[in-house]
Amino acid sequence: MNKLTPVQSVGGLLFKRDDLYEPFGPGEVNGGKMRQCMMLLDSVKDEITGVISCCSIHSPQAPITAAAALAFGKRCKILYGGTSRAKLLESPMPRLCLKYGATVLLATRSGRHNVLYAKAKELKGPEDFIVQYGINLSGHSDVLLGAVAAQVENIPDEIENLVMTCGSGITASGVMIGLNRYGKKVRNVHLVATAPDRRESIHRTLREHGADRDFIYHDLFHTEGFAYEKPATAVWGGITLHPNYEAKTMQWFVKSGLDPGSTLFWIVGAAPRNIPAAGRP
Repeated sequence: MNKLTPVQSVGGLLFKRDDLYEPFGPGEVNGGKMRQCMMLLDSVKDEITGVISCCSIHSPQAPITAAAALAFGKRCKILYGGTSRAKLLESPMPRLCLKYGATVLLATRSGRHNVLYAKAKELKGPEDFIVQYGINLSGHSDVLLGAVAAQVENIPDEIENLVMTCGSGITASGVMIGLNRYGKKVRNVHLVATAPDRRESIHRTLREHGADRDFIYHDLFHTEGFAYEKPATAVWGGITLHPNYEAKTMQWFVKSGLDPGSTLFWIVGAAPRNIPAAGRP
């Protein structure tokens, strides 16, 4: 489950290819978040019979959770809100959830995470486990951050720039804990934010693990015209980057002036390709 994914030099730029963690095969859900969810459910599998998660209809977290639940033989409910049943039928991520055997529910009028999470807690049975936003950190930090930190072992010992997308901040925190654990000398860690500001929680997590350090924060989320659900396109040396995450970070990188020859670009995951045609949830 925690086998090292490769570091590759492509077109003069180093990539950490965590998208090549593909436990269900090429084209299926993949990447560091998939590994985190697998390790999370592995740590609680003997205590639960069901899994619940809630997120945006555009988020890969839902099908990741559904696939991990299927792998461990657990029933799964995915809660969505702020949309219509017709929109669910049209959307790739809910269709993937169905493919992996989850029950997809239009659970709330609002799509706000706090409203969906409250509904998830309401529906939670005594043997259910809620996979939270970003994949749970509270109460499971050793499992989740360890799943990421271990992947730092095979990156170069000295790097001028490390560039990665920052959403929930959990993966970013894990990578920086790994830098400390393996004694990697990275001069500049660039976090390119596609979500609200997580700097405070990242520093808090790093302090808790004795790994606090400076990083450079680039806020895409609050730039004019930015929308999480609006896809971007970026390809580097034949690597097609995730339209909601790394593609946006790559577009930033190309304009940043950073030298590709002294940079490692961390790919958390790739967009699934094997998405079924529209069906009825």
